[in-house]
Amino acid sequence: MLLFKKISKIIRPFRYISLIAMYTVGAGLVQYVQNLRHWYVFFQGLFFLIFVSLSIDLITLLIQINTQSGQFNALPIEDRKQNRLSLAIISVALLTVASVILVDWIVKEILWQGLSFLIFTYGFTGLFTIIVKLNKRIKNYQILFETVIFVIIPPAFAYFLQSDDPHRLLTMVVLCLIPAFIAYRLLSQLIAFNRNPNSGNHELIQAIGWEHSMVIHNALILCTFLLFALVTLFGYPWFLIWPVFLALPIGLLEIWLMERVRRGEKPIWKIMQVSTACIYFLPMYLIGFAFWIR
Repeated sequence: MLLFKKISKIIRPFRYISLIAMYTVGAGLVQYVQNLRHWYVFFQGLFFLIFVSLSIDLITLLIQINTQSGQFNALPIEDRKQNRLSLAIISVALLTVASVILVDWIVKEILWQGLSFLIFTYGFTGLFTIIVKLNKRIKNYQILFETVIFVIIPPAFAYFLQSDDPHRLLTMVVLCLIPAFIAYRLLSQLIAFNRNPNSGNHELIQAIGWEHSMVIHNALILCTFLLFALVTLFGYPWFLIWPVFLALPIGLLEIWLMERVRRGEKPIWKIMQVSTACIYFLPMYLIGFAFWIR
């Protein structure tokens, strides 16, 4: 039971919803530019990313069980061995399936130089994510590695699985949504810090400060809409960009709610979580929807 609680805690749903949604946006861009070549490759790529990301989280938990003192150390030795074995089996199974998919791409000549570099970057980032999570001195940078794995890699992976011709719209979508993702993760750490300042799940808040974190959170939200406004100056299609600003009132509401907390008023964390998630997912949905229907 403790093992499942730890797994559910380390595997945050928001990150995997982000991975799936961003991957779908990347595939939508292919559909918009030239139509998808193979639907089975689309699903292979999605499962590949999910399985490797899950294995990264599980391997991290496995190392934590072996090294840190905590709840697991209070368990009998046999239970700890069983937990380690279960995590190892699941991790190996996930990586095996991912490897089979990778071999299938090699055999069918789907893998090309650009996609190979992306897979290497993904694996390299995953390795560093494990190191960062286990090292308290550099754990402040965890959000940056999460951004690469759950925001930057998925749409690029979906796109380059189906096309070897880079497109500037891919860069636009990724760059504009990065601040919103970081804003949500920063809010999550603020909530964790408010709940228990000694829990150890909010190293970034401790590093930059409670009040400064709120200011940065609001700045990231404004930056999201500012980036979408700026890209229109570089000739990006207006019909793709304008629906994004439907989420602007939600962004202003979130900034106001955060300013209330900064002034010492009682936070409404649930509403703030929902509004920040909307600022991230609503533009993503609207852009992705435009890609898929045109």
